Amino acid sequence: MVILIRTTSLELLYRIQRRENGTEISQEQVGSTMTSGQGGAKKYLPDVQYITEQNEDLKTRLDNCPKKEHHKHFISMQTFVGNKWTNINARYKDFNQLPEFLECMSSLTGMIIVEEINKTSHTTTTGSGFIHKIRRVNQKDCPCHECSKNGNQEKGFAILTVTTVLHVFDKESKKALETGMIVENWEPKNTKVRLFYDEENEENKTFIYGYRLLETDKEINIESDWCSVECVTHDMELVQELEANLNKYMELQGEIYRKSKELSLNDLVIIIGHPHGGPKMISVGEHTNKKILKEVRNYQQWCSYEYDNITCFGNSGSPIFILGQPLCGFGYWFGHPHNHSKCFTVDEKEVKGGCSSVGVEHFVETN
Repeated sequence: MVILIRTTSLELLYRIQRRENGTEISQEQVGSTMTSGQGGAKKYLPDVQYITEQNEDLKTRLDNCPKKEHHKHFISMQTFVGNKWTNINARYKDFNQLPEFLECMSSLTGMIIVEEINKTSHTTTTGSGFIHKIRRVNQKDCPCHECSKNGNQEKGFAILTVTTVLHVFDKESKKALETGMIVENWEPKNTKVRLFYDEENEENKTFIYGYRLLETDKEINIESDWCSVECVTHDMELVQELEANLNKYMELQGEIYRKSKELSLNDLVIIIGHPHGGPKMISVGEHTNKKILKEVRNYQQWCSYEYDNITCFGNSGSPIFILGQPLCGFGYWFGHPHNHSKCFTVDEKEVKGGCSSVGVEHFVETN
């Protein structure tokens, strides 16, 4: 029998986060502990990265990571370009759309950067997110940070909806979800998303800028910190490129889903994100558990996944591709995909594996 209990101990989080970056974490960030008859206690920890003066250097964050022995399982974008089947089992080679699909998924994945500046400190929180909707706004002043700062607003812009998890923006995300009071001190100017950050020494930096927090999942007795944030840009060449990638992503996603039904393969999990606030990395694994939380209208279900992929601080909000998943959203049905949320410890030791936010799936076959 599995018993779910809430932990009040901060000892483990303090030890891990202080060792990595000297930042204390509020009690609201502590996840849950699952105790079973075998294998000890499994604890869920938010996978955000906090950057302070003590760990500004990426190498310091990597060296201090309690899971650094597993970093070898990450796939850099340079490695992916050289071999697009790296770490993917040969039995998936029939999915010939997969390499191009992952290219599109990567291009739509960004590093979320949230600055928190006060009189005594400057903390940067990083997570990951995925652009899943783009809407153009014509003949109106662009509200992005750069236009506001320069006092010369461009005409015409686009709103890009980025899916992620709420604890990237709010250390007390559990309280925010319980009360409906979402991040009262969040300001758009403190948030931006860096795109195409594929190499550490990349000179060209591309950003889209925070506009507003759009929505979260709020449901009694269902633990979910999924959310989306709207960002803006007036770079219409960038918008055109992202629109093409998103359209191709959705097209290939449908083809892969139909192929997975033919081949009866549905356990592959691929996560793309920015561990430790560094360049984009790919993580390949399999899902180990699916938890159905609620069945809702039109044959939909709210569910979450556990998987054995390597993730690290900074992966919170990373998009997750789950082979064979009858995904809602993206114009198919109502709903949204899953994003990575938390990592695991077992008996207070960091291990590979993590769990997703709540997502929405269609649980009957459709033509």
